[in-house]
Amino acid sequence: MNAQTPRPVDLPHTDNWNEADIIAGPSTLADRQQWRSRLVDWRKDAATGLNYDDNAYQSAELFNNPSYSVALIWLWDELLFDFSTQEFTPDKLLADAQKFGSFDGIILWHAYPVIGIDSRNQFDFYNDVPGLAQLITNFQKAGVKVYLNYNPWDKWTRRESTTDQFGLAQLIKRFNFDGVFLDTLKSADPDFMAPIIDVKPDIVLGGEATVQQERVCDHTMSWGQWFVDSEIPGVLRAKYFEPRHMIHQTRRWDRSHIGELHIAWLNGAGMLIWEAVFGSWVGWNNYEVCMWREMVSVLRDHHPLIVHGHWEPLTQLSAAAEAAHLYASSFKLDGWQLITIINKSRNDYLGVLACGLSGLIPAGGVGAISITPSGASLLPFTYMKSDQGFPTRTPARQLDLVGSLTTLTYSHRHRECGFYEQPGFINTWKPTRPALHEFITGDIEVPVVNGVLDTYEVSNREFYEFMQATHYVPEVSNRFLSHWVNGAPLTDQLDNPIVYVDLDDAVAYSRWKGSEVPNEWNWQFNADSIVHRATSVWNLTNSIHSDGRTRFLILKGGSTFNIHNGQGAQSPTGLAESDWYIDGGIQDSSWNEKLLLMGAGMSRSENIGFRCFRPHRGN
Repeated sequence: MNAQTPRPVDLPHTDNWNEADIIAGPSTLADRQQWRSRLVDWRKDAATGLNYDDNAYQSAELFNNPSYSVALIWLWDELLFDFSTQEFTPDKLLADAQKFGSFDGIILWHAYPVIGIDSRNQFDFYNDVPGLAQLITNFQKAGVKVYLNYNPWDKWTRRESTTDQFGLAQLIKRFNFDGVFLDTLKSADPDFMAPIIDVKPDIVLGGEATVQQERVCDHTMSWGQWFVDSEIPGVLRAKYFEPRHMIHQTRRWDRSHIGELHIAWLNGAGMLIWEAVFGSWVGWNNYEVCMWREMVSVLRDHHPLIVHGHWEPLTQLSAAAEAAHLYASSFKLDGWQLITIINKSRNDYLGVLACGLSGLIPAGGVGAISITPSGASLLPFTYMKSDQGFPTRTPARQLDLVGSLTTLTYSHRHRECGFYEQPGFINTWKPTRPALHEFITGDIEVPVVNGVLDTYEVSNREFYEFMQATHYVPEVSNRFLSHWVNGAPLTDQLDNPIVYVDLDDAVAYSRWKGSEVPNEWNWQFNADSIVHRATSVWNLTNSIHSDGRTRFLILKGGSTFNIHNGQGAQSPTGLAESDWYIDGGIQDSSWNEKLLLMGAGMSRSENIGFRCFRPHRGN
């Protein structure tokens, strides 16, 4: 069997163990005992130096309901939200999660990559969601913890009347989140967390990447993103220091998760399940899905051994197994023992493993031995029978393109949400500038129809006439025309573009006018005569796509609202935070802005309107 093995990554390991992601293993297995002795001394010295306090880990909830498997889920993932009924579907998501052996927790991702389209801040993308409190309650009733996402880089949108930490505290109090995921932060300092702790003393804090040694005491969870092990495996520094600390491995653009699974298995750690990365489908193959499902079942069953037992990294296997590049960890408590085994080679191994037991560990695979007072046994695994093919998902356009084939130039920013399909980051160790956020241009041959695109966006005055004539009522009222007062626009709004409408609202108006909302290519092909008002907004296009997990459409035209200028984010000195916001400003007609669609009226924006299009007869 030729299982996918981890990609070779040449990343250095620090000699300062207090700062390491992973404390590298010894140069040779002959040095393992000395290395293990150094680990024990380091842990003792580090705890003494910090006057380590483990009070945060005394929670019975942490012990009884460990979070080995946490998923990062877009709030509007089509497994979680049904756009046809406009209802959340947690049961559907949790049923699908059974392929991974269920989720222990969910990070509900909410704002990026939509944030910046208007003045809404990260808190608005939670607070304005109808039914969010009930959704969280439903997850919790199913035994799934729910974590909110905090984006510290969101500094240029609408400001709250209070500080971020008090805003987070209010969110936690209102929705009863179980924890906070600190995006881009390794940790949060105690002063920042004080108002949050006041609201919920047992709140779970989880940072991204390497939690600092001094913050392990109060951050019980972390996100081990892009960690890489040494050739002879080492140990997760925070996990070895505090075995009750839960680290979730992830390399979000990898097609193979073998390297992450190996790290989790040898360290008794968790995995972050992330199939749709900011709207880009990455997915897991069935082989690795099954591998993790079987692994996490063993980890949950042996949780007391992992967190309270004696952990011996690089526990000895047979000489033949070690010569074949198999490695193991042992977790032992009160006569019970679990030995977790990985095969780092590209060849299957069949032979003696340990404790007189023989078995098969496939190339890149895992295995385990359980030792009880009754004896030793090799635990059964079936993942090797599963398919390793990648489960491709291609976004499908809701309405087919028609017309004459024409070559058009297009442009967009190379963001993590991709364009029509995934961005070119697959199997990239960590996307960085200039590839991340670079401007892309190209040519495409698409069917287009000649016609008349409105010179201006539909105005408030025109939409009010439609409302008066038809008494139109949207299926979902949330945020609909929320800039109007008592069902009518203000006098100074009459000639401004209509906003706070979604595509269904725009289609209803266009049909009343005997026209249509154009797709993105018809908008571009017929845009020569358009004029931007003093206030101009992004234009909806009838271009909805879905891959079954993420729904999106393309915006055209740009707007006078620009968080990169007016709000100061893209200052002359340059601020990296601005790159995470959606683009603003008036754009060339070739520009395409991908908008991930939100349900429950949340895609209605102060900065998105539409133009009507009338195809010429005969097209």
